[in-house]
Amino acid sequence: MKSNEKTANAWQVKILADCERILQRQLTNVETSFVRGREGFVALEMIEDCVSQMDAVQLTAYLNSGHCG
Repeated sequence: MKSNEKTANAWQVKILADCERILQRQLTNVETSFVRGREGFVALEMIEDCVSQMDAVQLTAYLNSGHCG
């Protein structure tokens, strides 16, 4: 695994943990795929920023929206 892939994977893991903390539950496969489907650093930064500003209702809708942004 390349260094960038390791960094992206670690970032995804952190975002997923943040989402589970906010939602106080495990994520569904769809919700996990939303984050795992993004590997670019800009996309991950945007997701992380969005997640940190959302409440549980907003986050659930975001993770199930199928699009980033």
